[in-house]
Amino acid sequence: MARIADALKKAEAERRVKARLSGLTADTAKSPRGIAELPSFQWAPKKIDIAPPPAVVESTSPPVDWDVHPSLVTMTDRGSTVAEQYRAARTWLLSRLTPGQRSCLAITSSVPREGKSVTTANLAIAMAEVRHLQVLAIDCDLRQGSLGKLFKLPAVPGLTEVLTGRASLDEAVRRTPIGNLSVVTAGLADHPNPTELLSSTQTSRLFDEIRARFHFVLVDTPAVQRVSDVGVIGSLCTGVVMVVRMHETAAHVVRQSLRCLQSNNLNILGCIAAACRPDVDRYADTAGDREE
Repeated sequence: MARIADALKKAEAERRVKARLSGLTADTAKSPRGIAELPSFQWAPKKIDIAPPPAVVESTSPPVDWDVHPSLVTMTDRGSTVAEQYRAARTWLLSRLTPGQRSCLAITSSVPREGKSVTTANLAIAMAEVRHLQVLAIDCDLRQGSLGKLFKLPAVPGLTEVLTGRASLDEAVRRTPIGNLSVVTAGLADHPNPTELLSSTQTSRLFDEIRARFHFVLVDTPAVQRVSDVGVIGSLCTGVVMVVRMHETAAHVVRQSLRCLQSNNLNILGCIAAACRPDVDRYADTAGDREE
């Protein structure tokens, strides 16, 4: 009898355990914290919106139909070795100047006909290829200016007319087919004393206005050995660059010119060698009867 009673108790205990387990399962299914409410994760590749690359803004090439003097090879023969040398000179000049600074450079030579005017014009075109730069080429040789001839622009109104009050700067500044390049010619060579005119307060104020309007100004000046104008103009500029015609200008003449510039406390940035090769001679020698 005792064994039968123990078996019945054991069976009753197992029944109660099963009932509890069944109740727990039912409660878990209803509970907000139950296993049945755990989210089911499904993997899917995430969609990533990739923006298209920005459009490349190409530098606008100068128009090929602009009628300029053949010596302006940065315009007439853009792919030539000489044109690339002018662009190398541009890079050299920009590396020697403070980034972001508005710069005004005087381009001169020891004696006439070394190629300084051709160099000024070609450097101006090369500088204008840098799209964010507003570039001005200005002819400060009030006796025998030649930038107007090289760019084939009217002589007047020019710098002489601005300094004597016969024209405004806006009238003298001529925009070119290269959108960010402008030119101021020398004007009429009718002033009795150009050096005095360049030394006036009007010239100093004019250069202040020019620097405010243009990022880069290239100033063509008379030769050092001819007149003293470069000493006056150079003091209004950031620096001075000497053009030396190779195999023609004597070394002692170049040294004498450099000493003259140094005596005026001018910032000499360096020298550019012209006519180093026969093809350079071909361009430089065709620049006109009054080009220097």
